[in-house]
Amino acid sequence: MKFKIVSMICMGTLTLVALGGCQAGPSAQEGAVLGAGTGAVLGAIVGNQSGDAGEGAIVGALAGAVVGSAIGSAEDRRVADQRHYESQLQMAQARQQRAEREAQRQRQILRGSKIEDSEVLAAKQRAEAAEAELARILKERQEALSRSKAIEDYEKRRLKAEQEIKAISGVEG
Repeated sequence: MKFKIVSMICMGTLTLVALGGCQAGPSAQEGAVLGAGTGAVLGAIVGNQSGDAGEGAIVGALAGAVVGSAIGSAEDRRVADQRHYESQLQMAQARQQRAEREAQRQRQILRGSKIEDSEVLAAKQRAEAAEAELARILKERQEALSRSKAIEDYEKRRLKAEQEIKAISGVEG
């Protein structure tokens, strides 16, 4: 009779733990299962020494499930808190980046409002002068390459002509 009552209490408790586990996070569920298994083994050992290994296993399983679930729930809360913190941090960083971009835009507007047309014209002329200098240098380099290529071509033509002269002179001589 005593075993039957303990069994009924255990089954009820296991049912509550199982139903509660449906809402619990993965660590709480895993903790309950591991705790129940560990508790059952330890309870069976202790129960065996006191004369009832089965009752010890049941009591140990229940105690282990409760403790394991509590530890797992704490881990689930820690993970959830960490994710929440990371999410808040990302949102804060995004807000800061938007604020920095807006501040940069405002600085550009302010700077532009203080610049006179003569300064813009002078900057344009400096840019055009630099571009013209670049174009001149590139043209000079291209012309130098062309002259170098022409010298190579003329040297090849000279060598070919000299070889033909030797070939013709060798046949007549």
